Amino acid sequence: MESAGTPETTHRGGGDIRITAPSEAEALAEALARLGVEREAIEFEVQTEADEDLLPGAQPQIELRAWIRPEYMAERAESRLRGMLDCFGLEYSLEVSIRERMIRMEILAGKQSSLLIGRNGQNLEALQYLVNRMVMKCGREAPMIFIDVEGYLQRQYRDLEELVRRAVERARESGNEIELDPMPSATRKYLHHFLRRYDGVTTFSRGEEPERYLVIIAD
Repeated sequence: MESAGTPETTHRGGGDIRITAPSEAEALAEALARLGVEREAIEFEVQTEADEDLLPGAQPQIELRAWIRPEYMAERAESRLRGMLDCFGLEYSLEVSIRERMIRMEILAGKQSSLLIGRNGQNLEALQYLVNRMVMKCGREAPMIFIDVEGYLQRQYRDLEELVRRAVERARESGNEIELDPMPSATRKYLHHFLRRYDGVTTFSRGEEPERYLVIIAD
């Protein structure tokens, strides 16, 4: 149990954390420590507990909601990815965009695209894993870095998005957990982010690799 005056952290499904503390400075310091980033990496909002909600003699607490700036992550991810691609000696162009806290990095490499994709997308999956590991120090609170080559993954994920939409409907109608088939870590992470747009929907992974799978719960 948190003692009086100790910052208390709550993780939310929307990619942010909320910290309750006696002062803004304490809450901000705790947020940076928990997220493992510098001050320039985050944005935050602060709310102060209303006086009428306080018990007699109690000091007001503040609640700080903090999240990592996607632009901050995108700059670092682009630098790491370009460094790796340059080492490969490839001719390429790179398009970077941010949408709904997802950083999309599209590699256009023409005839050399097949080398980056690999058999069944294995090389591309490894590339995405390496870049995410180099850039991210925290977990699901960080914006996702989604790397694609010539739209290869986007074509596959389009079918998966429709599958999880139907799974959400089944979860809402039945009130039961809906378990999807095992899938790679990068694919699960993409779907976790995709499902954040649905209110009242909770997702988590269950099982051990390589049989780990996504579970969907809906209010």
